[in-house]
Amino acid sequence: MEQFDFPFPGRELADQELTYDMCYAKIQEEDRAVIVESAWQKGCRAAEKVFAEENGNMDFAEIVLKSGLKLVEKDIDYVVGGQRYFSDYISGKKCINLYVRSVKKWAEQNKLTYKQAVNLILSHEYFHFLEVTKLGLTSREYQVPMVRFGKIVIGKTGIHALSEIGAHGFARTYYDLWYQQEKGRSIDEGESEL
Repeated sequence: MEQFDFPFPGRELADQELTYDMCYAKIQEEDRAVIVESAWQKGCRAAEKVFAEENGNMDFAEIVLKSGLKLVEKDIDYVVGGQRYFSDYISGKKCINLYVRSVKKWAEQNKLTYKQAVNLILSHEYFHFLEVTKLGLTSREYQVPMVRFGKIVIGKTGIHALSEIGAHGFARTYYDLWYQQEKGRSIDEGESEL
């Protein structure tokens, strides 16, 4: 069994992820650690459930298709404003766009095979699908005022980064569960752990 570095942020980077949100300054300081942990744990719990339901299957292309989603592979390197995008989940169309050239570059940078990279990226997007269809949007679990004039608040908005943190927690936990399963199989078959 091969081992590879996991390029998604781990729990230790989830707090940093929150700081990237446009509404970060509006989040009460005492709430920050709590909402990050809540989002991360939501992703972890969802991963544990899906992993059990899928009997440890790590083929997210198969899981995505079996869930009624369409997987659209676009042969482009999708870069906007200096940011490279690998995929996106389009809820209204029940599809995930996978930007093949972007994924290939990311895989190469992280010493992954294309299939490994696709599995990790699709697992992340699958969490967003679960948010829309089963879990509820993690980004809406904590809201801040859109505009505030003294004590007057006009509108509220969620924190997008919380959905990303949940998706990272899902992808990381699912991979860790799969890795432990494969490690156990290797030991059971008398192979070396490495």
